[in-house]
Amino acid sequence: MQSTIDKAALNRLTHILTQEVSLCKKLFKLTTSAPPILASDNAEKITSLLGVLDTQATELKALSMTRMALMLEFARLLGIPVISSSGTAHLKLRKLADVVSEPFSTSFRNFSSELNQLARLIQSAQSDNAYIIHRARDYINATLRLLVSAQNSFGYSGELNQKNSVQLHTLA
Repeated sequence: MQSTIDKAALNRLTHILTQEVSLCKKLFKLTTSAPPILASDNAEKITSLLGVLDTQATELKALSMTRMALMLEFARLLGIPVISSSGTAHLKLRKLADVVSEPFSTSFRNFSSELNQLARLIQSAQSDNAYIIHRARDYINATLRLLVSAQNSFGYSGELNQKNSVQLHTLA
């Protein structure tokens, strides 16, 4: 079956997959290094981290889309029906590994396993980071409510200042 897909195209896919794995490893390393930065009060470091994460995620998405387009072409050439998930048709890497010869077959299976493992690790690290962000947001909101309540319970003259207190509570 592989005769309809030339070796150069399979090598191109291997190159794309190698880049994806490398970028996923970088993304995982960056994501796991994020908690101390996210918990800090350094807005510049947080902004820088988010910028790098966004750039790497965009690069990863572009690579993934290139890979998917190439694999759809392979599916067409091989006459393999593609799986549709949420309206997007794609060929699973493991399915492609089943129909190509060595060394590509083993290589594609290994890439599939490694990418799936990295995706799980990144998702877990992102969940940890989300928890830190939510806790920080809760702390900030509680602090704002406390400060607004204390500041606006009594005006400068010592009189109760209800109007400003209600308005500021809606901001916190």
